[in-house]
Amino acid sequence: MIRLFLLGLFLAAADRVCSAETDNALVLALPATAEHPRNSEGSFATLASGRIIYCYSQFSGGDSDFSPCRIVQIESDDEGRTWSQPRVLFTPEPKSMEMSVSLLRLASGRLACFTVIKHGMLDCRPYLRISSDDGGTWSAPRPILNAPGYFVLNNDRVIQTKTGRLIAPLAWHRGLKSADDGTVGVDLRAIDLWYYSDDEGATWTEAKTWWSMPVASQTGLQEPGAVELSDGTLFSWARTDQGCQYGFRSRDNGVTWSAPAPLSLRSPAAPASIVRLPHSSDLLAVYVDYSGQSPFVLKPETYGGRTPLAAAVSVDGGVTWRVRQLLEDDPERDNSYTAIHFTAKFALFAYLATSSNPAKPGLLCIRRVSLARLTAPEHASVGRARAVLREVMNREAGWIKIHAAEALVAGGEAVAIRDQFLALVPTVDSLAFRVGVWRVLANTSPTLPERSACVAQVEKIFLNPASPDRSQALETLCKLKYRVTGRTLDLVRAMAADPHAPQRPLALWSLRLAQEPGALESLCGLLHSPEAGERLAAAYAFRVLRENDSMALAALAQAADREPAPSRAYPYIVSAAFSLHADRDRRAAWRSALENVLATGSDAARFEACQGLLAEAELSDRQRFVSLLEAPGNDTRVGAALILLHLGLWP
Repeated sequence: MIRLFLLGLFLAAADRVCSAETDNALVLALPATAEHPRNSEGSFATLASGRIIYCYSQFSGGDSDFSPCRIVQIESDDEGRTWSQPRVLFTPEPKSMEMSVSLLRLASGRLACFTVIKHGMLDCRPYLRISSDDGGTWSAPRPILNAPGYFVLNNDRVIQTKTGRLIAPLAWHRGLKSADDGTVGVDLRAIDLWYYSDDEGATWTEAKTWWSMPVASQTGLQEPGAVELSDGTLFSWARTDQGCQYGFRSRDNGVTWSAPAPLSLRSPAAPASIVRLPHSSDLLAVYVDYSGQSPFVLKPETYGGRTPLAAAVSVDGGVTWRVRQLLEDDPERDNSYTAIHFTAKFALFAYLATSSNPAKPGLLCIRRVSLARLTAPEHASVGRARAVLREVMNREAGWIKIHAAEALVAGGEAVAIRDQFLALVPTVDSLAFRVGVWRVLANTSPTLPERSACVAQVEKIFLNPASPDRSQALETLCKLKYRVTGRTLDLVRAMAADPHAPQRPLALWSLRLAQEPGALESLCGLLHSPEAGERLAAAYAFRVLRENDSMALAALAQAADREPAPSRAYPYIVSAAFSLHADRDRRAAWRSALENVLATGSDAARFEACQGLLAEAELSDRQRFVSLLEAPGNDTRVGAALILLHLGLWP
């Protein structure tokens, strides 16, 4: 069998291909080609021989969900370290396409293969094939429901419960026909329903309940999945446009289902995959994490983009989740349709990674992560960091309380922190850090409407001329990536045009978010301001914006070399220049400068140095940051704790 040794062959196409012997390795990065512009939506199975197969959708003639597509198979005989070349498994009939594989080893020992076959916009249904010889041959495809319609069964979704019942979670999209030109389409607002079978797919019954989205939505309940909990309860979920996954539960083996409700899995309208960990009651989820639990960079538009891809574990049946591993964190990559499979010591994650950057072709990725890494208890330094953050958050009554809370959110405690801050709402206007309360609540809101309501409270504070905390409100709007409009935009423009306005740097930051012409140039100009506060604010804005404009980066590099070390703006400018890679040749010098700030700087300067070093921290740095947990300044302690939490996720 010819092997694709991808470390050499696909190194240029892959963002990061690791050694297959490490405990977190990208072992396959199959690039899209002109012949096959998309490879995606697959599922794994282990054969009796020990061989692992992965079957997936191979598109041609385009990369849309309606382009020609067939099912192909690749194989691994070394527990997922290397993979064969693809071979065609199923080719659909003319004028149809086939995609979205779910492989399932049945209790009888037979192998089931579910796919979706489309005969047009009004006939998209799941089909089942059975193999009695371990994938050597397959039966003819048979639909699991007879009524035509647009029914989506996502890849790697069908389960068999401990009673032997098969559960297939489906999303139904109504057919639409334009009255003007007769164009046929489907309603994107999905309705969820479940089919079950007690004879391994020979016959199917629709569950007694189905659900539509209980709030206004453009997506409805899309791409549902299901998993059986240790107590026999069935847990199902679906992606939405509300800023989180929605969930359902069934306590009668899939006959009836509870009403959909928001889950604490904060994500965009992107699919999640959830399974039980081997020999455990804990759940493992792979999803696009928008909870703030991962130190990552969002795209400028809030709730846009499918990054980072994270693996999280729930020990309470899906109520709360803690990220255990970041799988992909490139802000230029969108990651989706993960299939999950286990070997004795590893988890295999297969997913589609795409990018709008033409230098980064679409990839079919398989990542191999050790179960020990996913399930290992937190390092002692992480526990100590959490204790320090809780101490600061519970004891202090200033903005450091907010910084500690946000660090705990980044460490996976979004749900608990939200509950604690909700208790502050009745008296929030009496607090000097009230803007911070709304910021924490916005960043931990389980749905987009709740987030929007928190942002509206911050905007209200900013619009009130008598508010003593208008600057904090505008900074928070910027940190929340809120694009101002209307009256707020007019006020921000006026502040940006006034050279004497104390909020001018923040106003320019806000206008940059709004893509206002000239805002970037003016913000760059502040790096040359005679006022240290303006230079500081401009550099800080660039760091939080993750600005990658070449003009801004050049200005930052020049400012970092020009700024005197005793200046209070110095750590902010160097932090921004270093973390944004403003000049790769000078990064070593800037890192050394930030490390010197950690050793000799003020409390606030040390906090900013930690922010700059966050993404570049390494395990070898751990003890240094552990020692800073005992520093006299709370800013230093919180900054060090944040880095230790980060090292626990992405060493």
